[in-house]
Amino acid sequence: MIKEFFNKYFIVILLGGILAVGLHTYKSYGISWDESDQRNLGRVTYNYLFNGVDSIKNCNNRIYGVAFELPLTFIEKSFSLKDSRDIYFMRHLLTHLFFLIGALAFFLLIDYIYHNKLLATIGFLMLVANPLIYAHSFYNSKDIPFLSMFIICFLATAVAFKKNEMKWYIILGIVCGLLTNMRIMGVLLIGCIWIFFVLDYTPVRKDRLLRKKVFHSCLIFTIIAFLVLVITWPYLYSNPGQNFIDAFKQLSKWSWDGSVLFFGTSYNSHHLPWYYGISWFCISNPITYLVLGFLGIAYFIIKFSKNPKSFLFDRVRRNQLLFVFCFIEPLAAILVFHSVIFDAWRHIYFIYPPFILTGIAALDYLLKTKAKWPVLAIAFGSLGYIGFYMYCNFPHENIYFNEFVKREPEYLRKNFELDYWGNSYKQALEYILKTDTAKNINVLVVGPVGRQNAWVLSPEDRKRIHFLNDAEWGQITYLASFYRNHPEDYSFQNKEVYSIKVLNSTIMSVFKLK
Repeated sequence: MIKEFFNKYFIVILLGGILAVGLHTYKSYGISWDESDQRNLGRVTYNYLFNGVDSIKNCNNRIYGVAFELPLTFIEKSFSLKDSRDIYFMRHLLTHLFFLIGALAFFLLIDYIYHNKLLATIGFLMLVANPLIYAHSFYNSKDIPFLSMFIICFLATAVAFKKNEMKWYIILGIVCGLLTNMRIMGVLLIGCIWIFFVLDYTPVRKDRLLRKKVFHSCLIFTIIAFLVLVITWPYLYSNPGQNFIDAFKQLSKWSWDGSVLFFGTSYNSHHLPWYYGISWFCISNPITYLVLGFLGIAYFIIKFSKNPKSFLFDRVRRNQLLFVFCFIEPLAAILVFHSVIFDAWRHIYFIYPPFILTGIAALDYLLKTKAKWPVLAIAFGSLGYIGFYMYCNFPHENIYFNEFVKREPEYLRKNFELDYWGNSYKQALEYILKTDTAKNINVLVVGPVGRQNAWVLSPEDRKRIHFLNDAEWGQITYLASFYRNHPEDYSFQNKEVYSIKVLNSTIMSVFKLK
């Protein structure tokens, strides 16, 4: 009876609990640096479609797809949201809800492959109980929706090739078209699926009917993916092929000209060390997760070397080949093409789910050995520890470093970019408004994101805050800083009246200057 209940309803209860937490906390997160640009992308696309205003060509984000941003704009317009507070809280909530849909797909994918809800539960929790990924699931409408759609595409791929039915290849084409809209890197998965079709074609090339079925399935998948991509991406309307190629070229060379603090050295974003991305990956994920994921890769290499055909032609086992490839290939591409990434590894968050999926394969093997109970104890102990960390550091759990990095006082601040998107400005502004009763408060913030975080304050509180600039230094009452590009102490550090610390390092300070 208990087992039957677990099999049927456990994921519903688990997902419901996490959803309840999200509904209770989504208003606690501040605005991130890129959110206004992402919203603007959706708005100019909406105006192009419905008001005939061709401003896409002047939008600095035009080469990004709008499969997620445009629906957010539809909702904003449909519910007549006018106040910035309502708009950005809506965006945070829906971004998180889509992440939870991806997390549910992650559970279903693991259960579909292994028929094991314990494995599926552990995988689900390793996705959700990742401090960096979870926090970003509220305010990062660039990278997290792409990660979530990647998972959905993994599930659709596994089902489509196992069932080998046309309706599933149509569904696969739809989700892959949307994936590529969100980020052009979605072509990586489309390329892998084409290879799967080639692998399916090889053993049946002498059978006319089966060969024809494989060819038609591939053709329908490709046509659907292309049509969905074009229909949902208005930027492509004028010249689909050329505009797609231009967007791909621009994104492959996309860069931001700024400085990045990495292990105590300030680098220009164009000249980051080759190991920047993988290093961030290895220091900002829980060690237990890393061990399991890399163990899974080693396990796959051993099994593949012994019997490569089983991973190439078995429609279930080759999912493991897909997962390993989708983790390794983006990292290899960064090294080969010298692609620019910054702000830790957020541009490649989509490699995290396939990494965990490789670890689940190793975990499946370990749970069939005498090490089962110690392994489960370590797994759930680690998940509990990470959950406790997230609770203690909410809503700044995104500032996470594992035990590979020192946690001495202010070490992290002086060696890494911490709150690089400035979300903690929300709490800084709230502190100032709570402790200062003046009708007009003069505030200086470092970077535009400080002003943007005022958008989620109440209209009454926004009226009380007056943002000044450096030229008006004599009139400034408070200075708030998130320490980006300024890891050192300020000369007036003794005037600090409020700070937010994570892992013994300050990520936000408020100074009362007069």
